[in-house]
Amino acid sequence: MATTRIWAVRSRLDHMVDYVSNKEKTVALETVIDYATNDKKIFEKEYVTCINCAYHDPYSSMTNTKKQFNDNKEILAFHGYQSFEAGEVTPELAHQIGVEFANKLWGDRFEVVVATHLNTEHIHNHFLINATSCVDGKRYCNTNKDIHNMREVSDGLCRKYHLSVINKTKEKDNYYREKPLRELAKESIDYAISISLTFTSFVKELDAMGFEVRGVEDSFKIRHISSSKFIRVKSLGNSYTFESIRERILGHPIKIQTIYDKKNFDIDYWCKKYERGELTGFQKLIMHYQYVLGILPKPNSRRFKYSKEYYRALKHMDEISDQTILMFKYDIKTIDDLENFQSNIETKLNKKLEQRQKLYNKIRRCKDTDLKSKLQTEAKSYSKEIKELRKQMKLCNGIEERSKQMEQTISTIQEKERGKNRYERY
Repeated sequence: MATTRIWAVRSRLDHMVDYVSNKEKTVALETVIDYATNDKKIFEKEYVTCINCAYHDPYSSMTNTKKQFNDNKEILAFHGYQSFEAGEVTPELAHQIGVEFANKLWGDRFEVVVATHLNTEHIHNHFLINATSCVDGKRYCNTNKDIHNMREVSDGLCRKYHLSVINKTKEKDNYYREKPLRELAKESIDYAISISLTFTSFVKELDAMGFEVRGVEDSFKIRHISSSKFIRVKSLGNSYTFESIRERILGHPIKIQTIYDKKNFDIDYWCKKYERGELTGFQKLIMHYQYVLGILPKPNSRRFKYSKEYYRALKHMDEISDQTILMFKYDIKTIDDLENFQSNIETKLNKKLEQRQKLYNKIRRCKDTDLKSKLQTEAKSYSKEIKELRKQMKLCNGIEERSKQMEQTISTIQEKERGKNRYERY
């Protein structure tokens, strides 16, 4: 038979995420997708299916749905689980059942990622369900009726494919308390580690999934709501000792979202060049300014405090990020480069304006309807180019002006930090 579980995926407050369009929600959602489609677990990409969302980028599909329906609720998705009896199914059949299962339960209204994991004795499916419907924006609530329906649909599919099904309620309850529960505990711990920044947040995630947590170190143990007994966590294996879990939480890579993710610009590449000292003085100033203010996370830092200057900079976050993208995109390394770039933009802009005006003059004199329509379309294309050039001109002016203020702002913040450190010493 197949056992099923489902729990809510909740938002995680992250200092940088507060500004970027509630990206703290999206930070937790992206991590779950990475976990559910982890290549080390599934071995082959063929065991991942996306329903109602893009296979190569389900994260964007789900977040776009939330934006479309203006959904900023705390629960952003649901993470489901379907585990089969050891040796009872092949990976292909498990995945086929998982896809049918997801389509029956959520496929008519919700975006779902189905991933089949082969890394344990019990082959199992993971389901990531967007809490916001892509059809009407209404939310999936996961009521007791939904949970009961999950079990019924799962059992129905097991019968369809001639897999074992336990029918007696008492017998089924005992089954849930035995070995599959230990598998669920390991999966739940792995998942909680993958989205936690601290041990405290790890415990909160386990609590949200229905686990009671007690003790520390050798006495660290958990109990699921469906079981009457605690599981001593270290008995699950060497990767599940108290110290191993702490090390895994602190050691796994965590991607902190920034405004550059929203703009689809790879700022990480330039952050690494900054850390290696490979940027010019002008480029380094622009990056250092963002590190000091907290717009970008400081290297080897998991959390940072925001200054008053940071909150003032929030008003100009889009402009600062656009200026940074412009600099790196067009390889502007010095003030001289900036002035030359600005001069070229001005020349292009004047030429485009002149060409568009000539088209406008032709349009006014033109009496042929088809030709006039063609000229209007051509004029619109010039308008789009002109708008972009004007934006670049404005950004150039802003870079020059802001660069004069950056050093003073950095100096002010660092002086405050030095004063605070002196105060804390005494």
